[in-house]
Amino acid sequence: MDTEYNGWTNYPTWAVNLWLCNDEGLDATLTEYARRNDPEGLSAYVRDDLTPELPAGPGADLLGWAFDKVNWGEIIESRRYDLDDEG
Repeated sequence: MDTEYNGWTNYPTWAVNLWLCNDEGLDATLTEYARRNDPEGLSAYVRDDLTPELPAGPGADLLGWAFDKVNWGEIIESRRYDLDDEG
């Protein structure tokens, strides 16, 4: 069962958003995906470009599970909301 975490859908969503927003380069990348309203692209970017390849095993399984739980649309919408507030 997923439970809300710090106002986000769940812990994986909160954690991914935190990491993206706390790095200037990643924050700019997130903003570009938000401008395009592209949660699928953001998901692919994080999974393919930011995450190291893990050998088959429990670590890879748990990471895959966590990424499947991320509400990518919520991350995009949060950034779009921030952009709207900026004008």
